[in-house]
Amino acid sequence: MTEVKRPPRSSLKKVRIVSNNICNGPMPEPDEEVEQHLTIDDEGNVWLSGYHFGNTGEQYKKARTENFKIEKELADKLLNALATYFENEYSEIFTTDTGTWTMEMTNTQGVTYQFRGLLCSDFDYKGVDLSDLVREIIGLDDLYVFDGNCKSDVINRITLEYHRLTKIKSKEVPHDSNWGYVTWDYTEQLIIDRKTETIEHIQNIGTGCKISHKYEIEEGVDSLLEDFEAEELFSHIEGNPIDVMENPNETKDYKITVEYKKSPKYIIEGSYDRYGLPDDFADFAEVVLDFICFYGRGEMLRPSVYGKIKRCQSDYIFCSVIFGAGDKEYYYLTEDDSIEIGDRVLVPAGNDNHEVIVEVVNIEYFRKENVPLPIEKTKRIIRKCMYEE
Repeated sequence: MTEVKRPPRSSLKKVRIVSNNICNGPMPEPDEEVEQHLTIDDEGNVWLSGYHFGNTGEQYKKARTENFKIEKELADKLLNALATYFENEYSEIFTTDTGTWTMEMTNTQGVTYQFRGLLCSDFDYKGVDLSDLVREIIGLDDLYVFDGNCKSDVINRITLEYHRLTKIKSKEVPHDSNWGYVTWDYTEQLIIDRKTETIEHIQNIGTGCKISHKYEIEEGVDSLLEDFEAEELFSHIEGNPIDVMENPNETKDYKITVEYKKSPKYIIEGSYDRYGLPDDFADFAEVVLDFICFYGRGEMLRPSVYGKIKRCQSDYIFCSVIFGAGDKEYYYLTEDDSIEIGDRVLVPAGNDNHEVIVEVVNIEYFRKENVPLPIEKTKRIIRKCMYEE
């Protein structure tokens, strides 16, 4: 490992990156691209050459050349990011089992600095990988740059569309009509979007009745999508048997669209049931539902919020709790004002006062003369439980 200190940077004039993915492994095919030469200057000019392994491997064969221009502002953004990152100490680490890259950075004073590294390098610049930044700004997804473009793909957006048609037999049918059913056309749509960091759930219950919920969770939606493996999600559907019985009065169908960072869209459609859906749909649904439920539906309409009475300084706080699945409630005292209905708390129980976790189902305030139990005979809550307990 070699550490190289760089002198203070000046504005960059151009950057040239040569990425070679030859490593200790199977010999590449003659028409496999093994090396790329990429040059960007401060005017937005881009030059790219790609080389195939060829028949001998001793001299690569130029397979493609692309010359084009990007906006100067984008070029400046990219060159500034590269200069800022590499002006600090950079450690060169080499092995023989992976490809390599070399880079020349030439500033406006004509001074050139050289760098090199392994073609599996992760360079984080303000939360963005430098290789991804180069590919995004240049507009080419197949660039090797510093990481060899070998990272797993990621999911950017999932759209789930659900459609149910139900024929409902009408109780009253006009004698001169030729119909006996009314049709309920119901749809739902779920959209999970990395770019906007949002989840939208939309229900179309019927004509003039539409319900929507939108969750904007900074970094949360990104983290949610990271839970799903791009290459595996919805990859297999068992399918229903040939002789499955269909309901003539109802159909339930779906369409799932998955959009990736690099790969083309993946679209699947089918019947909305256990074997018509992807094998891993139940796991997907559970993860998304848990995510949504964590944020709840607000609190301003909850009786425990609007019905709460402010405690006077001299009042005693009595919490009613239940043990396990039991229905019987027991009073416990506390001085912790943060305890709310639905919280789990640790209490002493039984003659030996062993510790038990119970659920708070009600909270009441009493003046000393109105307490439901003698203060000296009422056990006290030890503490509120943490989430993981």
